[in-house]
Amino acid sequence: MKGHRPPHLYLDHTFYTITGSILYGKAFLRPDWAKELLRKKMTELIREYQFLSYAWVILGDHYHILIKTCVGRDLAKLMRRLHAITSLHMNRREGCLGRQVWYSYWDTCMRNERDIWTHFNYIHNNPIKHGYARKWADWPYSSYGRYLESKGEEWLTDVWERYPVVDYLEGDDFLAGPLLDTEVGADLCPHSM
Repeated sequence: MKGHRPPHLYLDHTFYTITGSILYGKAFLRPDWAKELLRKKMTELIREYQFLSYAWVILGDHYHILIKTCVGRDLAKLMRRLHAITSLHMNRREGCLGRQVWYSYWDTCMRNERDIWTHFNYIHNNPIKHGYARKWADWPYSSYGRYLESKGEEWLTDVWERYPVVDYLEGDDFLAGPLLDTEVGADLCPHSM
């Protein structure tokens, strides 16, 4: 059996940005309950594997997390379990057992402190980039609010100014904004009518 191309680089005590995407870009995460399910399961598994979460955001068709591993090889286990558990729960709730929810995930190993902080900002800016919100604080499904409360707006503004994400804003092939409710994957689940 062939391995993943390019091969994953799983290192202990290392920062990674993870991006998970829904199959065909469908907005299966659009309902609040689906975003809450993913957030809850993500939090539980990150704790179970003794990883540390530094930033996260959940949109209608994808999510991003900035984490630090404990045991690097556990990253693949965490991701398999996260996608399996959330798929099962979403499909049960919508009466679509067996439907594939997740397309894949991508992990990026952070090379230095600039990488870490730039991805931190990229994650918190994602709802604005994709048209879900006008300001970072307007989107409840991200870690931005936690930092606003604990560190303050001045700290967040300083991090944004020192580590801008301008170069990351072009070429992202995810949807430009939220889909209408009528487009939430009905064609992939005939039982949801």
